[in-house]
Amino acid sequence: MGIFHRYSSTIHGNYRRAYLRCGLLTGALLACYVLVRLLAGRPMESPLSLIVDIIFIVVLFLLTAWYRNSLPEKKITLKEAMLFGMGTAAVAGVVYGLALWVIGINSASQTVLFTTTMTGNEVGLQDPQLHYWAAWWAIVAGIETILLGSFGAFLSAIFFRNEKGMIRNKNNN
Repeated sequence: MGIFHRYSSTIHGNYRRAYLRCGLLTGALLACYVLVRLLAGRPMESPLSLIVDIIFIVVLFLLTAWYRNSLPEKKITLKEAMLFGMGTAAVAGVVYGLALWVIGINSASQTVLFTTTMTGNEVGLQDPQLHYWAAWWAIVAGIETILLGSFGAFLSAIFFRNEKGMIRNKNNN
């Protein structure tokens, strides 16, 4: 267990408040993309979209850089950047999933398109189980967002860290 307690790192800012705000912003941005496409008459074919993933990763990198620049002396450790990024990803995944669920319940055509594309089975607009499909696609998209965001948080933490934790040496004499 010594390897886990070997490093000492300092948290420089209030990353919890920052990831709550940034996660809400990011999840709302992703939901707005889906909503704008739906309102424009070109709905997304799948809840798992490469464009949404790219937008999410880019926003996560930008928000991590913004968080680092908002800290005193602009110092951030790998641990703090990871906590910020993973928190942002978790909140964004929940917000995006809930928003996708609301969009799917209110737009049967969007849920039918998701279901037809993802399963290969034809589903009609009058299917009594559309609300279950809307919830399912919201869960799938939310989990995928959280997982992708965790990977993005790891990459952005490595890229933006500028302070290393001190190594503690224990003498067992």
